[in-house]
Amino acid sequence: MLTAVVAIVPVTAPLRSCNVVFGSCPAHAASPRQDDELPRKGFFGVRLAPLSDEVRAREHLGTGAGVLIEAVIPGTTAADGDLREGDVLLAVDGRTTTNVGDVMTTIAVMRVRQQFEVTLLRTGRRIVLPMTFKERPRDRGQNFDVLYEHVVSGAARIRTIVTRPHAPGRHPVLFLIQGQGPVTIDQPLSGPEPYSSILNEFAKSGYVTVRVEKPGVGDSEGGPFADVDFETELDAYRQAMTHVRKYTFVDVDNIFMFGHSMGGVFSPIIASETPIRGVAVYGTVAKTFTEYFLENWRRQAVLAGDDPARFDSLLRNLVVALHYLLMEQKAPDDILRLHPELRSTLAKLAPAGRIDSRSVRFWSQLATRNLPAYWAKGNAYVLAIWGTNDFIATEADHPFIADIVNKARSGKGVYVALEGSDHGFRKTVSVGDSFARWKTPGGELHSKIITTLKEWIEKVRKGQ
Repeated sequence: MLTAVVAIVPVTAPLRSCNVVFGSCPAHAASPRQDDELPRKGFFGVRLAPLSDEVRAREHLGTGAGVLIEAVIPGTTAADGDLREGDVLLAVDGRTTTNVGDVMTTIAVMRVRQQFEVTLLRTGRRIVLPMTFKERPRDRGQNFDVLYEHVVSGAARIRTIVTRPHAPGRHPVLFLIQGQGPVTIDQPLSGPEPYSSILNEFAKSGYVTVRVEKPGVGDSEGGPFADVDFETELDAYRQAMTHVRKYTFVDVDNIFMFGHSMGGVFSPIIASETPIRGVAVYGTVAKTFTEYFLENWRRQAVLAGDDPARFDSLLRNLVVALHYLLMEQKAPDDILRLHPELRSTLAKLAPAGRIDSRSVRFWSQLATRNLPAYWAKGNAYVLAIWGTNDFIATEADHPFIADIVNKARSGKGVYVALEGSDHGFRKTVSVGDSFARWKTPGGELHSKIITTLKEWIEKVRKGQ
């Protein structure tokens, strides 16, 4: 996804909650090589939630103790260790659990095959279960193989997950670049996640599909993710694209990219450097990011019911702060020496040197990029899709992309408005409905994202 307003209007959440699954952090390799195997991370395999007052009363627990296991994923550490839905987790590896973050912190330092114990309550009984930390399960397809490989970017090995059709010959490619959050792309394609549903349809239809795990996320080295800058993440996708073109089962004349949200910013840059048949984007940005931030913040403030006059005053200070941070790349202390009146604005805009969980350096590097210039380069066909209930991306950017492309190479740019779809490809009834439900997990996938994308790619392949 793109950015939400941090500490200014209500913060939006990523497509999937960060507490769906927990895994360990990969060991850092000082001098990685392409032929050095990248190990799989460990995987706990639970979805956790804070305890309700009802559960606390049922289990006779005071405040602060334990978290609820909402779900257990089959074939994982938790499932093999006999954790069950409804259990109350009290301790992991001897460390008391008072919130979801405690579990994440404990699991993060574990290694595959490490033995440990969990303490829990189950229908009033206190139980201690021995466990062995397993690697994240590997996906399998009915008519395709799933390859867990890696590329080297800088000093890090980056996980790539590639599906290869069983049928012989060379096959077209769908290369996915996801939104900007730290959510793992390492999910089974048979699962309910939107990215999985999209990729699964193409993989079953004989396409090679490509996913790239971001630096510092999942198995990938590098990070921590919040410190990864724009150029570092961009190079991970660049190296993955170079590697994909070397596969003997890939039709290099029919490689398509699909960039969602921030992925739609990375995609035209990659496509300007490497011959690509087509680039499709959804819910993305083509203007300067200063424009985007201001548009998005005002839009979300209106949806949140903020006072327009108050927020207008706030935006005036944000314009100045953004200029110094992103365009002049000044440190906050230097800005405050010039404009001490911006202290509260900077504290809200970039707490701990972050804007919407990414480093200021990430955004300042991005701010130097001329996005329309990348869209005008190359010879790729382009599809720009915007969901009519998307409150995170602005509609105008999408026909703007198509217009840029058509001026550079007539007839190769298409804009499509997807009626009733939100930023996360879900069906909603209005922009307000999308805003209200954004933090709620689940929701029905708007299937037209798949048919729109697939029909456009097939049309381009046929030269229509």
